[in-house]
Amino acid sequence: MKYHFKIKKEKKGFSAQCIELIGCVTQGDDMDELHANMHEALNLYVQEPEDSRDFAELPKESIRKSKKIIEVSLDPEITFSFRIRLSKVR
Repeated sequence: MKYHFKIKKEKKGFSAQCIELIGCVTQGDDMDELHANMHEALNLYVQEPEDSRDFAELPKESIRKSKKIIEVSLDPEITFSFRIRLSKVR
C-alpha cells in the first residue's frame, strides 16, 4: 500500500504531511532524512494494536505523484496486519 505525502520546503530543511492521514506529519534536514522519516511516520501511524477499533484511511488511488507529492510504501508486514484487522470488522 502506498500513501501520498505533500512535501514543503522550509527555511531549514523540509516538512511532509500525509494527504490521506490527518496528523501524519514529519520533517527532515535533507531529502534523504525526510524520506526515512516519512516511512517511519507512516508505519507508526497505521500500526495499531490488534484490539484497536481505530482504523487508518486507505490510500486514495486518485492522487497522482508530482514534484511536491510523493508515494511512500507501508511496510509489507504492517500492510498485511492492517488488511487482516480491516477484514474482521467488515
